Amino acid sequence: MKTNIFLVLIVAVSLLIFNNTSCTKDNFTHDGYYSGSFSYQGLTKFDALIINGNNYEEVPSGGALDQKFPCLTKGTYKIKGNTINFTTSVEPDCLCYDCLLKGEYKLIQSGRTIEFQKEAKDGLQIYKMTLTESGR
Repeated sequence: MKTNIFLVLIVAVSLLIFNNTSCTKDNFTHDGYYSGSFSYQGLTKFDALIINGNNYEEVPSGGALDQKFPCLTKGTYKIKGNTINFTTSVEPDCLCYDCLLKGEYKLIQSGRTIEFQKEAKDGLQIYKMTLTESGR
């Protein structure tokens, strides 16, 4: 009986150790269409991403007033621990160069919601996105 309890405790502790909350590609939310907001310099704008494999693409909102400046990017990303690093393959003409989705961000994930943020030249950039259409 004591052996069984000991084995159960070992299994439970092992699961806790190996099931950490760090976001890796293996436990990252599904590919698909994410919509939400981009906040920077006191402004909050609509933003949306399509994630497919290790590729991402920001998509326009369809309305110039609600769109995230003229700074929509696409490229690849890599996740390591609780950070996500975006590499932009195309940098469009942009009035707000600091607003491009590129570089390393702190990553927070909860269910179908992802948030990433970083300190930029003029304040904190915050992206809050929710998976609205799964790619799988």
